[in-house]
Amino acid sequence: MENTKVTDNRLLAARQEGLKQAESHSLRPLGKLWGMDVFAWYNPSVNELSATLTTFPFPVFWLGNEELIKELSQVDPESMRSLAWCGQYDCAQISIPGDVMGPMRLLTATETLEETITILRSVKQAKHILLFTVAGNEWKTKLADFEAFVRLNGTK
Repeated sequence: MENTKVTDNRLLAARQEGLKQAESHSLRPLGKLWGMDVFAWYNPSVNELSATLTTFPFPVFWLGNEELIKELSQVDPESMRSLAWCGQYDCAQISIPGDVMGPMRLLTATETLEETITILRSVKQAKHILLFTVAGNEWKTKLADFEAFVRLNGTK
C-alpha cells in the first residue's frame, strides 16, 4: 500500500510539472493595456505563431525577439506584412528581407525591451492585440519584466 502512494505521488508530481511546462509554452492572456488585449507566449513555434497571427480579430502589435521575427519573415512573409506593428526588442539591427519589410506598416528595432515599450506608448491604439513573444537565454527575465509592466499599467 505504501508503494502505491509513492507511485501516485510521483505520477501527480509528473503531471503537475507537465501542466506547468505546457502553460509556460502556450499563449496566455494578460488582460488589457491601453484598450489593447495583451497576450504573452514563451518560445512559440513559428508555424503556431503564423496561424495565431491570422486568427486574431483585431490588428496585431507584435513584440518579438530578432530570431523569431527573422524566422517568421522567411516562413510566412504575408503574416509579417499584415502586422500593424512589429517591435523587435533585443537587437537594433533589422535582418528581414526588404520585400517583407517594405509593405509593413511599422517596424522598429531596439536593444532593450524598455526602449520598445517607450515606442509602444507612442503608437498604442485601442482595439488592437498586443502579442509579446519571448525565447532565448533571458526569456524568464524578459517575460517577468513584460508581465510586471502590464500588471502595473493595465487592467484585467
